[in-house]
Amino acid sequence: MPLSRNAGKRLLPNAEWQVAALGTPDPGAAGNGVTTCNTAAAGLMPTGSARSCVSDVGVFDMVGNLWEWAADWIQGDTNPWAPVTGGKTSAAYGDDLMSGTNPAQTQGDGQNFPAAFERGGSFNYGNGTSAGVFALSAAQAPSASFVDLGFRCGR
Repeated sequence: MPLSRNAGKRLLPNAEWQVAALGTPDPGAAGNGVTTCNTAAAGLMPTGSARSCVSDVGVFDMVGNLWEWAADWIQGDTNPWAPVTGGKTSAAYGDDLMSGTNPAQTQGDGQNFPAAFERGGSFNYGNGTSAGVFALSAAQAPSASFVDLGFRCGR
């Protein structure tokens, strides 16, 4: 039995992650992880170090610092959805990264292997302009491992 289950916690589903992130300020390229969310600093910052990087419901660090796994997957087939390999939302949604592939990049040839959702963006992508509450990547298999990829658990 996984430790998180023993602690009564679980990976947040996409919709729950989005609700927890709403209202988190997005400093764009000015994010330093000390006074603002870590959207463009030189590396990871300790969780909670930027006291102003908090959502409307009091959750810290939902924008930038690192991509967070969500408990949702998407099938990378051409029908009904074949997302582009890289793009962004409109200015109305903060120009945040919106990425997905068909199939997941890290699964070798991975024919029709589903990709897991990642949310929030990181310090390490797009000089701070791609992180935000609407940032979504569905480009990696759940076996992916990067310095700017992690998760949070909730109850």
